[in-house]
Amino acid sequence: MKQAKLIFIIFSIFLILGCSKKSEINLQNAQQIELFDVAEDKLPENYTQTWHVTNKRLLVLFGYNFNTPEIYEPIVKSLEKQFGLDKNGGLILPLFYPDSFKHSPRSFFTQIANILADDAYDFCGVITLGAPENTHIAFSRNQDLWNENVPYPVIALFPQDDVLGLESSCDFVLDKTQTVNLNSDFIVDEEENVTISEAPEVLENTIYYILDIDFSFPRTSDLRLHVANILKNRKFNYYKDSETGLQSINHFVLN
Repeated sequence: MKQAKLIFIIFSIFLILGCSKKSEINLQNAQQIELFDVAEDKLPENYTQTWHVTNKRLLVLFGYNFNTPEIYEPIVKSLEKQFGLDKNGGLILPLFYPDSFKHSPRSFFTQIANILADDAYDFCGVITLGAPENTHIAFSRNQDLWNENVPYPVIALFPQDDVLGLESSCDFVLDKTQTVNLNSDFIVDEEENVTISEAPEVLENTIYYILDIDFSFPRTSDLRLHVANILKNRKFNYYKDSETGLQSINHFVLN
């Protein structure tokens, strides 16, 4: 009996020594992991990321009335929080006119067309705020690239580009009705302020709607229903040409 206990004790000692040696080898081959704190200027306190990394991109172009830092920075910050920015693997690719096109401002539409044709991006939509002149040329070139069947929505909110050009190259166009005083002069400043205050919510609603439907908007009577869903309780009408009185099928104005 004593001999059996002795054998058991000796076996246990060898087993312990073997495990210790094996652990020692594993520790020698292991890589040291260094822990460090995230810089305070990178993430705000109590930050919670609500968006997911994606290969899709949605281009948002900030044009006239939306291209100054005091206007676009709060909008971009809100978009970053909800959808993430391209530079961090998020959805939104923001561009600012003319700052994003300083190398050749006169060929702005060419650069936009080149970006849309870049295989590095998998676009799911394009939205402009205050589209500058010749934006429709870039969109028209994009239509040619896709043989008139662009697979994602192209939308112009409160643009200042050629009306007919945008109507033909966008899924839909949304304007703000301008008021006129007794001298038939447009009261631009007041209307611009109203437009800018409404733009962030309209933009975000449009983005959410694009992500939900995942298709281009049809140029049929159903288009009005889609726009109504985006604008929620806001009232709007079809745009009518002031000279011909013709009503556009994909151009709307907020009341």
